[in-house]
Amino acid sequence: MKPGVEQKRTQRYVDEVYRLVLEKPGVEDVLIMNRSGVPIKSTMTPQDTLQHACLYDNLREKCQAFLHKLEPPQTLIMLRVRTRNHEVIITPDGKITILVVQNAPDTFLGSKLD
Repeated sequence: MKPGVEQKRTQRYVDEVYRLVLEKPGVEDVLIMNRSGVPIKSTMTPQDTLQHACLYDNLREKCQAFLHKLEPPQTLIMLRVRTRNHEVIITPDGKITILVVQNAPDTFLGSKLD
């Protein structure tokens, strides 16, 4: 593929990304959305899928507003949010957004806070 040429995000591509992400150790849930934030593939229940998609859209808007205030303006490439037990990784691009919830207990903080 030529540098600078955007790859098409076909259903085959989405299925392959979905499969590869699910093979990673610790992955609990995967949600893939189109560029409009509409879920197209998910391991979550339909209700959780819609809730996560709506929450992601709000978070994306806030992150983009913050990043546009930087000099020079930046674009969101990846967002990682970590709690004691889970980590959420969000990777948007021009065509799809992948949201991954993985089991990633923070053993360092867990031992210090107990």
